[in-house]
Amino acid sequence: MRIPELKIVAIELDDEAGLRAWYDANAAGLAAGRVDATNATFQETLVAYQRPSAHQRNEVFAALDGDGVVGTGNLALPLRENQRLALFHVVVEPEHRGAGVGSALYEYVEERARTEGRTSLLTDIYLPEGVEPADWPGISFATRRGFSLRNTELRRQSRLPADDARLAALATKAAERASAYRLESWTGACPEPYAEQYARFRGLLSVEAPSGGVEYEPEIWDVERLREDEARTFGRGRTLHVTVAVAPDGSLAGHTALRVSQHDPSRAYQADTLVLPDHRGHRLGLALKVTNLRILQERHPEVARIETWNAVQNGPMVAINEELGFRIVESVQDWQRDL
Repeated sequence: MRIPELKIVAIELDDEAGLRAWYDANAAGLAAGRVDATNATFQETLVAYQRPSAHQRNEVFAALDGDGVVGTGNLALPLRENQRLALFHVVVEPEHRGAGVGSALYEYVEERARTEGRTSLLTDIYLPEGVEPADWPGISFATRRGFSLRNTELRRQSRLPADDARLAALATKAAERASAYRLESWTGACPEPYAEQYARFRGLLSVEAPSGGVEYEPEIWDVERLREDEARTFGRGRTLHVTVAVAPDGSLAGHTALRVSQHDPSRAYQADTLVLPDHRGHRLGLALKVTNLRILQERHPEVARIETWNAVQNGPMVAINEELGFRIVESVQDWQRDL
């Protein structure tokens, strides 16, 4: 039965009470039917939406039945590259499904995208391990609206602490091929001598990471963008641990990063990991990740699990994660359509 008084409203980003109501409903809807669902804390979300970005504009909106939030959505509009793209989520808790809430939210997304001149919509859908895609509401919702599956990543989780002997053995294995490279680590902002190279690495991920059939332009990163991204990360209360591989000529050959939130210190997130094509085959990915994991365990004994995501076709990185003890929790599917 449709909700007769249903209305869709934009949430002002300086309205903390409105954002709180939106966040609570959104978090509940995202967690429904999933195992140990990941989600930014409210404090992190507040900073993310209230702190402007030169590279992306964020909007949030809600479906209201009277004064109660029965569904939520968010819209991200890239401002530098990918200006034809609108990234979005629509979330409805199980008890409110089948009442036209999701449809109304999606109609709002389409209207906003067209108003902003966007011609392609992109969303991701979380599919729990062991659930048939045809039985999952988000997938049937996207299919009915003309979206097609473009890429699948697997979310894997590793429980900590990792065994020290196991990490030592993996470090020795990596060193057999990676001994010509020097590993350096930092916590916080990238040291200035590496900033230009590291900014380039951050942009290369959008080119080098397998993305299937997703239509997405390469991101353009420079030092200014790197520093803005770091400031936003630290502003959200997140600690950043980075390890890089330095080639014999002094250039960066690879990097990996882990994030830990002071608002949810029990969970760490694997961010970018990338080894440049000319330096692959030296087990640098394994060396980088083992080193960074050891740093994490030493400095954050409170972290009980790490989350990571990899495209199913990214065989080398999947193999490294499996060696490190990561196990599949769910799929994250990218669905896209043109307007």
